Amino acid sequence: MMGLYFALQALFWAPFLVRGQLDRTAGSHRDGATAHADPQATRLVWAHVVAFALLYGGAGWAFWSGGDDRLPLPVRLVAVPIMLGSTWAMIRVMIVFRSWRLRAVLTEAHELCTEGPFSVVRHPIYTGLVGVAVATMLVAPNGATAAGFVLNLLVGDRRARAEERLLLAAFGERYAAYMARTKRFLPGVY
Repeated sequence: MMGLYFALQALFWAPFLVRGQLDRTAGSHRDGATAHADPQATRLVWAHVVAFALLYGGAGWAFWSGGDDRLPLPVRLVAVPIMLGSTWAMIRVMIVFRSWRLRAVLTEAHELCTEGPFSVVRHPIYTGLVGVAVATMLVAPNGATAAGFVLNLLVGDRRARAEERLLLAAFGERYAAYMARTKRFLPGVY
């Protein structure tokens, strides 16, 4: 099961890597001066890195200690559709989101994206990251993955709120109307 899990993890992160390489090749990472930036953006990205270090550290510990054999197969297999759904969402996000950045920074050329997965929730990337965290906890339930999951939720919410402040400043009523019709992470709930 852990081999499948790690393969699905690689598949999940692939759209980010491909998109980053395509952006560098096309030169689109230089699309104007910074118009809006969150002063804590870099720290929040690093907090997300710590959350995933905990998740993957816990998963690695479970793998090397043989922990993936302790859970019933049906419980472990729930992680597969969660990972596949999260991966599909990331592929769709990277196809439609032309202004993607790792940090909460908007340039003069930033475009507001409300299509694809963004028509369902305002922050599908963070929703996908939480999906990965949930799948990791199912496959490797231990203290490290639980801590990584909780940190992922907290940091994702904080990053989303910071981005929303920037987007409201940049797009005003247009973004406010978008916020009114879509939830932050979970359709119809939150």
